[in-house]
Parts: sequence; structure tokens; C-alpha cells
Amino acid sequence: MSTIKDVAKAAQVSVSTASRALNDNPRISAATIAKVKQVAAALDYRPSGPAKTLSKGEASVVGVIFPVTDEHAPANPFQLDIIRGANTELVAKNYVLATAICQDEASLLKNVQAMVEQSQIHNFLVLYTKADDPVTAYLREKAQNFVIIGHPSQPGDRYLNNDNQLAGQKATHHLLIEEGVRQPLLVCSGHHWAYEADRQAGYQAALAAQGGTALSYDLQKDEPAAFFATHPSVDGIIAVDDISLLSFYNQLQTVTWPKQLPAICFNRSRLLSLASPAVIKVDMMPRQLGAKAINLLFDKHRTHQLVGFRIVSANEK
Repeated sequence: MSTIKDVAKAAQVSVSTASRALNDNPRISAATIAKVKQVAAALDYRPSGPAKTLSKGEASVVGVIFPVTDEHAPANPFQLDIIRGANTELVAKNYVLATAICQDEASLLKNVQAMVEQSQIHNFLVLYTKADDPVTAYLREKAQNFVIIGHPSQPGDRYLNNDNQLAGQKATHHLLIEEGVRQPLLVCSGHHWAYEADRQAGYQAALAAQGGTALSYDLQKDEPAAFFATHPSVDGIIAVDDISLLSFYNQLQTVTWPKQLPAICFNRSRLLSLASPAVIKVDMMPRQLGAKAINLLFDKHRTHQLVGFRIVSANEK
């Protein structure tokens, strides 16, 4: 394997000049940068992690910050697909990823602080949005480069998102018009994430346009037997995400209720297909989100970007 010394020797420059040229140091002329990079490519040179950290003052690592998660909570397929998309772009850029995932805010903040101060990680993807979040407050205070996936809680934060309100409206419209549903029920996780609020706003707008009444079920508070005893007109289900729909179906096992109602769900996880293959899905393009988030992270001239979505029939693989 070629070393930086091999590149420097072949390019007839010093080791320090070769290192700076490979990192686009403005002190090095464009001609020298081009020459060194051409030699490095010919020798198939790949800089080591420590070498890049020393030359750039930062690690060639992107930190991925997950929302606070209970240790017993199932892995979120949507987030995993975001990571898959992000990692594809990181490999092309010779970067790797590191994750921060903890069970409480204090531990998560400590984890991120260590990434910045000890590991010299200065680029981050944040997989959640939350008002008064100490983690993103720290990233702002330390002037770190970060992109939020979701609706930002602070003006000025760079972000990537789906149009979740439009997606909620389109999903509800699909049930009402294509499936003939009259009283769809919106199933919410109870965690009050920003994307849920946006999807709920779209659901309410679609129902209002048809003269219908919005009705929601909170997985953290509502009890199925009592709820459906007072709302017998429900004839369709909209779930804010795949995990919420699976949790809802699990709760329905305790009551006598038609479990084959028309249903539409945000996200397109394989687990959902195995559990209920008849569900219509709204594909929120998580791999595109991850890939585009990395590109946005390294393009500091752009502040935000939106990624599309599409409704997938129950029969589509």
C-alpha cells in the first residue's frame, strides 16, 4: 500500500506539501494540488484516519446522533435506511460514520461532547428535532457543522426533510377517495415528534376539505376497548409511522375489532409487510434522505433541501 512518503517522492515535493495539497490547503498552488492528486490517484493512495485528522484538524468521520431511545425499544427501520443511504455517500468521500445513541439526554450530550472534544469529529447528522434540545444547542455553541433530518426547531439550522404535511394530506385523501373510507383514524405514537405534528396537520386538512371530522388515537394514553366503544364509525387507519402501526395492531389483539380495515402507513419497512401485507405505504425515501443529507452537510452554501415521497400499493414489492 502506498504511503504519503511515496506520493511526495513521486510528485517531487515534501511530505508536508503533499499532505496539504491532498487536503486542498489554500497555501498550496492549484498546479501543485493537481499534480499531487494525480500522483496519489496513480499510486492508489488512501490516507489513514490519523493522518487526515492531523492534516485537517478534524477526523474524517461524520457523527450520527439518534434520538434518546429506551434500551428495550425496537430498532427503527426508517433510521437504519437513512444510515444506509448516508454511508453510501460517506464511502465515496473516504469518510466513515460514528453513532451516538443513548437512553437519556445527559448521556447523549456527554457522548456528543466527547466526539467533538476528544475525537475531533466536527460534522454531524441529527436524526431528530426537539424543542430546547441540549445536544443541538451544544453543536450551535461550538459552531459545529451539522444537518438535521426533519423540521428544525431553531431558525438558521440547516436541514433536510420530507414535506410531511403534504404527505399526511395525500395519504388521507387516498383512503377517502381510493378506498372509500369515511372515518379514518390517525394513530399517533404519543411522543409528539415534529414529523407527527406535520402529518397530523395534513390529515386534518384533507378531512376538512371533505367535510369530515379528525379523530386520533394516542398509543401512550388511549385504551382500545374504551376508545372503539365510543367511536364505532372508524372504518380506516392512518398510522404516523410503521412502528406505531405495529404497536396499534398489537393493542388490538386485546379487543374484538375488525383488524382488516383499510390502512395506510408512513414508511415502508419489511417488518410491516410481514406483519400486515395488505397495508398501503407512503415511502418517505429514507435512503435518499441519508444520501442527500451527506451532500448537504458538505455543501455549506445550501441551507435546506426537501425530498419527495410516494404512495405504494399493498401489492407492490
